[in-house]
Order: sequence, then structure tokens, then C-alpha cells
Amino acid sequence: MHKLKGFIKYILWSILPKKNGGTVLKVRNGPAKGVKLNLDLRKEGSYWLGNYDQWIFDSISFSELIKKGDVVWDAGAYVGYYTGVFRKLVGDTGNVVTFEASTTNYNRLKHLPSINKWDNVSIHYLAVGPDHSRISFVDSLGGSNGPYALDKVYNEKDKTKITTVEVECCGVDELVYEKNIPAPDFIKFDLESAEVYALHNGDRLFKEKRPTILLELHGEQAKNAAGLFLEKYNYKALTVGSFKNGSPAFKSLDEFNKIVQGVPHMIVCQPLN
Repeated sequence: MHKLKGFIKYILWSILPKKNGGTVLKVRNGPAKGVKLNLDLRKEGSYWLGNYDQWIFDSISFSELIKKGDVVWDAGAYVGYYTGVFRKLVGDTGNVVTFEASTTNYNRLKHLPSINKWDNVSIHYLAVGPDHSRISFVDSLGGSNGPYALDKVYNEKDKTKITTVEVECCGVDELVYEKNIPAPDFIKFDLESAEVYALHNGDRLFKEKRPTILLELHGEQAKNAAGLFLEKYNYKALTVGSFKNGSPAFKSLDEFNKIVQGVPHMIVCQPLN
């Protein structure tokens, strides 16, 4: 299987044009089947085939967490694969609000509503993290783009490729109660370490609206921030890998550290009441 994948990748790199941006293609299978995305098949073939993050979609019944008519945030969207999945789940009566701070990624994302004929998906060029701020944001690492000079540590190989842009950065409460972004029922945070900030500047939203959160964790500081979030806002969480196997939920930083060794890739946080 690995040899076959390697051969297919070699063929794609050989025959496809080396150009910026990509080609508008319809996802062939999986939870985003039928969604049109702007993709560079030389390195983003899994999005086109529809098997990107398949282990997550196999582990979580998103249709149980997201209902028709819901408002869903996709914070840190890259090519918009999750945005497409969320739009299918909320249907015509819901809303998907997508945030992307990389200029390169945003320039591809911004056309998704028009090419898919969605009138209830909005794409916002800004970062989610520290509130009322402007931050440096990496714009040259594709799906690994994230805040620069905050908490994320870039390896030496990446540092030689890094270019940055300065972007507006907003907190969670700021987005809802100052910028009038629709309050979410469900949030996906893939913030490349800025989750440390986003989990703790949405006090009003997390107490009043109480959205479910699909949270990608980047390092020990993010794990600690998540554990404290559970305690402060009366949430429970499970790792994605243990979501369907009856594992105990954790509700505090202490329980998090006892139940889960190391930093899990992703957790699901749900309100307890």
C-alpha cells in the first residue's frame, strides 16, 4: 500500500503543473463528497480523494454533534475540507463561519462559497487567539501555518522557509459580541498553539452559549489550557481516539493528566449542563 501511494504521488508530481494555488476539484468520496475545493493535487490528494483525517471521521459521529440549522465555526481552515463537511451537516438553514489568517490559504478559501453556491458560508481573513491584537502569522508552510512569536515552536528546517504576514487577531467574545459573528453551537479550533488564548477569552460565550469544541492541541501549554478550561466552564472531554470505546471523560487538568499520557492530537469538549 505504501509503495502504491508513493508511486501515485510520484506520478502526480511528474505530470501536474507546478503552479501557485491549484485546481478547483470536486471531492470524490468521504464526508465532504461533492464539495468543490481549490487543491494542488501534487501535495493535497487526500482532500480530493476524501480520505483526509479519516481516522477522526471514523471515531466521531459528527452528525450527532452538529444538527441542521446549527452555527459552526471552522477556525484554522487551510483548504476548507472541514468547512465543506460542516456545510453538509448544517444544511441550508445553518451557518458556517470560517477563519483563516494565512494570506495564501485565505486567497484559496475565499472563493468556496461562490464555487459551491453556498449563501450561508462566510470566510474571514483573521486569526483567532489573543483578543484585540495584530500578530505575525506564518504564510509559507501550508497546513502548518500558524502564529509566529507566540507559543508555537518551529523546527530549524521550517525556519529557513518561513515568511510572515501581519494580521488582525480576535478573541472569541470579541468576535461574537463586538464583531457580531453568529454565536456558534460547535467550534473546530485548529489554531497551531493560539488555542492557549482562545480557550480563555470567550468567558461570556462559554458560559451562555456553551458550544461543543473540537480542539486540536499543540504542546503542553495547550494541554494545560484545555484542562483549566474544563474546570472553569464545567465541560467534559474525551480524546478523539477514545470517543467511541467507553473511556472515561476527564473534567479537570488533574484528571486529564491521570487519564491521558502526553499531549493528544485532538479532544472533544462538551458542556456538562
